[in-house]
Amino acid sequence: MIRRNRTKHKLIVIAVILGSTILYCEFIAYEIQRLSWARRECNECVKVLLVADPQILGERNENYFGASFARWDSDRYLAKTFSRAMGHAQPDVIVFLGDLMDEGHVSTMQDFSRYKSRFDAIFQTPEHVLTIYLPGDNDIGGEEDSVSALIHNRFKFAFSQSDTLIHKSLIFFKVNRLTHYMPNAPKYAFLNDYTEKNTTNVILSHMPLLFQPNSFVKNVLKELSPQVIFTAHEHKAMHLSLDTTIDQLSDIWVLPPHQTPLYQLRLDMGDIHELQIPTCSYRMGTPNMGYGLAY
Repeated sequence: MIRRNRTKHKLIVIAVILGSTILYCEFIAYEIQRLSWARRECNECVKVLLVADPQILGERNENYFGASFARWDSDRYLAKTFSRAMGHAQPDVIVFLGDLMDEGHVSTMQDFSRYKSRFDAIFQTPEHVLTIYLPGDNDIGGEEDSVSALIHNRFKFAFSQSDTLIHKSLIFFKVNRLTHYMPNAPKYAFLNDYTEKNTTNVILSHMPLLFQPNSFVKNVLKELSPQVIFTAHEHKAMHLSLDTTIDQLSDIWVLPPHQTPLYQLRLDMGDIHELQIPTCSYRMGTPNMGYGLAY
């Protein structure tokens, strides 16, 4: 009888430990992390939620034993963190900065259709919120292989929208360094009118621009006159600025991963700021994941 009671007691202790571990890992840990996120109360500002490199797992490279569970767990993690980011930010605009899929550039039409359905199920966005989608090299190629026109057109058809989008005082330009493409700026979007019109030109690019300057980047800056650039690809949170009066780049600033204060950037001093957004997926080989929020 005593031996039975001891066994029963051990089983209860094990069940409590397992239950507590699951409760912490699946629910409490997310809520504790959310408590540290900074918040700014403002009624007039535009809130932009930035999502980078989710790279939902594919079926071609992820074909080992347990791959189905890996895809399920990764999808579930992305859905949980995105829903909490949405609840915290209450954004007016959501920007997906590319590499939406890990195997988009090598997928068949049937595979791509399944990946697109999974992506939509993970990242559920309200219809009244402007949502912007950019392709990355994992979506259309362009880093280790060339960009396929067929694959690129498939992405544009699936995420069909203009390359210049406007929300209140913000003008968003979708720039593709992989294909050396930039949209034409509307006449009212030039830097000389910023002070009077109170507008902000925002460049969105999957690939870094100021971090890797070349002739294409210089042409983009000249033609679109941005004040802010949001990029991804490197899976890290970093900042770099260009002083246009002397054509001088600042030092690269790596944002500390365990601190989440609000950073205020001056947009009226002739500087162009580029902010790289970290990956939101734990599968990208980096210990620090997150989302970006701009006011």
